[in-house]
Amino acid sequence: AETFKGGLSVLPKIGLPSSVWTPFVNAPLETLRIILPYAITMAAVGSIESLLTLQLLDGIIDDGKRGSTKREVIGQGIGNLASGLTGGIGGCALIGQSLINAQSGGGVSRLSGMSMAMFLALGIVACAPLLGQIPVVALAGVMLLVCQSTFSWGSLRLLGKVPNLDLFIISLVTFVTVKDDLAKAVLIGTITSALGFAWKQSTTISATISQTKLDPPSGPTLPNVKSYNINGPLFFGSTQAFSRIFSVKEDPDDIVIDFTGSRVFDHSALEAINNIADRYGALGKRVYLRHLSKDCARLLGNVHGGGLPPYEVVESNSNDPFYGVAEKPEFYNDVPVPKSA
Repeated sequence: AETFKGGLSVLPKIGLPSSVWTPFVNAPLETLRIILPYAITMAAVGSIESLLTLQLLDGIIDDGKRGSTKREVIGQGIGNLASGLTGGIGGCALIGQSLINAQSGGGVSRLSGMSMAMFLALGIVACAPLLGQIPVVALAGVMLLVCQSTFSWGSLRLLGKVPNLDLFIISLVTFVTVKDDLAKAVLIGTITSALGFAWKQSTTISATISQTKLDPPSGPTLPNVKSYNINGPLFFGSTQAFSRIFSVKEDPDDIVIDFTGSRVFDHSALEAINNIADRYGALGKRVYLRHLSKDCARLLGNVHGGGLPPYEVVESNSNDPFYGVAEKPEFYNDVPVPKSA
């Protein structure tokens, strides 16, 4: 190949080759439409692999310093831009070479990476004919040794010890990485992890039943009122489980729903609370809501439309928590942003 001729003639020439420049001149929009998806994919894969490598090396080289992700991405972008202007191809951090570099003691200095690049260029210029005589099978053997030395064999001990969902995500990301590319694998893995987390959290909501004292707005104090003490997050994934907690027909005329161990996250949670109150109200019963965020009362009224009905009462207390709710902007028009005391 031309590369293995050696000499200064193998050094890149500054400027885009005519094969690259001509399509841009003749049909710029069509050319951009073709190359843009590949450019975005390559940029995403390169950035993700470099940042993951940086995170791994930070854990291996315990020198009290952390690599700058911003500088890494900017430097990689400048390097790839310069490579493209000289007719080269883009690149990113290589986890295999980086690990070998760190294990050999070179990871404590930036000169190690620069030295590798300079010696590689020197080898191509001065020793290219000799390098061309190395059998490809020998290079394949070297790559196998690199894989063997960089693979985290200790991770196999985690089999059977980590949740099945995590094992499934690891296997899925590995398969997609080998089949397609790292960008798709990261996207699919992130979506799968988010859905798995939402499903796991939706199964954690529960309630304990106790008796509590109640001071209704009108009427005498009730010393023993049934209280549902909610535990776990209330959001779109747990609304059905939340609705199944209550025994509406069997419950007394006054009940308390205590959210001390819970948190209301979104619009679906507000709807679920209102729906439960409506079910009790249809039977002539009253629901008292305790320890909601300061803005939840107004949001419940806004979502209900026209304010809270008389059978849905929100009790306020100095110990009520402070947090916002992921709600549509129109419902927040007259609700101040919660501020901690």
